[in-house]
Amino acid sequence: MESVRSTNSDLIPLPWHRAGPLPSEAVRTFVGFVIVLLLLTAAAMAPIWFGGTSTDLLGPLTPVLQWLPLVVMLGVHLITRRGRSFLRQSAITPLRPFAPIGRAGLLVIVVLVLVPAITIAVSVGVGAEELTIADGAASTAALILPLVVVTTVMTIGEEVAWRGYLTTLLAPWGFWRASTAIAVVWSLWHLPLTATYLVDGTIPGREVLATTVNLFLAAFVLSAVRYLSHSVWPAVLGHALLNTVLVYAYANLIIPTAELDDGAYWLHHAVSWVVWAAAITVTVALVRRTRRGTDSTDEAGADNETGA
Repeated sequence: MESVRSTNSDLIPLPWHRAGPLPSEAVRTFVGFVIVLLLLTAAAMAPIWFGGTSTDLLGPLTPVLQWLPLVVMLGVHLITRRGRSFLRQSAITPLRPFAPIGRAGLLVIVVLVLVPAITIAVSVGVGAEELTIADGAASTAALILPLVVVTTVMTIGEEVAWRGYLTTLLAPWGFWRASTAIAVVWSLWHLPLTATYLVDGTIPGREVLATTVNLFLAAFVLSAVRYLSHSVWPAVLGHALLNTVLVYAYANLIIPTAELDDGAYWLHHAVSWVVWAAAITVTVALVRRTRRGTDSTDEAGADNETGA
């Protein structure tokens, strides 16, 4: 028990309620990160937007961009918050104590399997979608587990910044305000990429809007498992599941949404957003229950650790 307490004492508290204003140093770090990240991402996409480079570049460029948040976050940290531990700030904790990390990891697996399953069932029930098994769906299903493993590695670069470092940095704002700020920036950061597909004609404008809303909602579930585990690893796993399990389900078990007319398309997404709202309600309720009775201790710790 003593070793568990010692390990937990090394974790930076994440208060549920707002614990006070964000320290000026943290504000500079947050603003600097957002500006630099968005400018670099737009600069990477600009040659494609203006016709100087083929969209074929998007394939190899996307995995590189997934690591850009980590690189930018580390650079801004070294400039603005020298002397602090980047690893501790990012919640890159070892897998111990395993219990909270394991529970949060299991939770995010269950949630991100149920979200597409319930969405598909309800969407089919209301007539927006139709069950249809795509050719090769069975063989593709056998690849989901190895794809999750590979994608987990690729999502580390994003999650260390978003649900790792920034969650700790914005902790004095409390769960809702901090998570909303991260969700807004995370979803906006994807816009240059989706806009590139829009300019190329690969996807319609409605897909850009729907994807942005989906990312915004999913961010709260990822923040919740970060709060529950005090570790970035469940969020890393959850992000990988978003890119694999959800993509597989919607691409192989129903009519692709790109083929739906506008009425069915938006009805399907409305169902999806209601399901996401339910997932957020459940996961955040677990966070609130876990945090109950610990705010006073955590608020004092958060003020000290985030640069008050």
